[in-house]
Amino acid sequence: MSVLSNRPGRLLASACLLTLMSTSSAYAQSAREQWHAQVSDGYTDLADASSYLHQQADEHCTISQETSAVPLRDDWLRAFLAWQRVRFIDFGPIEQNSMAWQFQFWPDSKNLIARQVDGWMNDQRPVSSQALAGESVALKGFPAMEYLLYGEQSETVSPRGCELLVAISAQVSANASHLVEQWAAFKPHYLESDSYQTTTISAAMHALEIMRDARLGAPMGLQGKKRRNPYLADAWRSEQSLTAIQATLQGLQSEFLPGFATVMRDAGKEQLLTQFEETLAGTLERIDGLPSDVSASLTDEQLYRGLQLLFVDIDRLASLLNGPIASELGIVKGFNSSDGD
Repeated sequence: MSVLSNRPGRLLASACLLTLMSTSSAYAQSAREQWHAQVSDGYTDLADASSYLHQQADEHCTISQETSAVPLRDDWLRAFLAWQRVRFIDFGPIEQNSMAWQFQFWPDSKNLIARQVDGWMNDQRPVSSQALAGESVALKGFPAMEYLLYGEQSETVSPRGCELLVAISAQVSANASHLVEQWAAFKPHYLESDSYQTTTISAAMHALEIMRDARLGAPMGLQGKKRRNPYLADAWRSEQSLTAIQATLQGLQSEFLPGFATVMRDAGKEQLLTQFEETLAGTLERIDGLPSDVSASLTDEQLYRGLQLLFVDIDRLASLLNGPIASELGIVKGFNSSDGD
């Protein structure tokens, strides 16, 4: 991927493998103990990156009337990818107050993000986190900040845009810190309730389905109106839609796979586990060789072939988890509150 030559793709994959290889003592832990600890680390990374983004936005926006968007784009991307790595967790504290939507309003088929942000850009109301608190989720989170940093294809952010950027980043930072606290408080209930083993695996199932059907299949023209459309991808303004998918796959490898491996070993399903591990590793290797965004690949047939192969890889992962693995573990996938995203 173009931007991904600078991103920590292979390094993160190596780190994930080291995590798997160095956890002989972790096998003594239950799967839910592992999952809780790993998701806690992921949420902490999100909180740290979001806090840094807010600090940098606040600092840059007080320097001059016209603020350079370039360094803030890097900070935004770092925090956005931290969110992508824990995005598959769709239960627990993230369900409260539409928290997931406050981090990322998507899909946005009616372009509400641009309309909401432009409405405030053209308004005279004072901007603050408190003033935005009662606004639509389309005005909150990473996509709204993405629009401010990339939407006008400008290298600078206006003073009014800066005010919005600082206020929105403050909200995201506060939400991420709250999420860390609430996930810690959720620990006793999570560890004591056996049903959360199925819930956690079901979250990974759902994340792979959304990745295949909506995040990749829809812009490829494989869903809905059956025509290729890059604007159906998330992070299309920053041209990081495939980078975002890669980050979610890395999150599944680092935050989900170790605990899942414990479940599969306890069930005596090492062969299926190995198949899932190898398919996930191959999918990450595949996406590491693709551009950072889907747009170029939708108009170039050779590049589009790469997207097709990635789609097949993700479909294999989803089918493996939803099919033979779910069957062997006795998991019946039910309705998910975010179905239809």
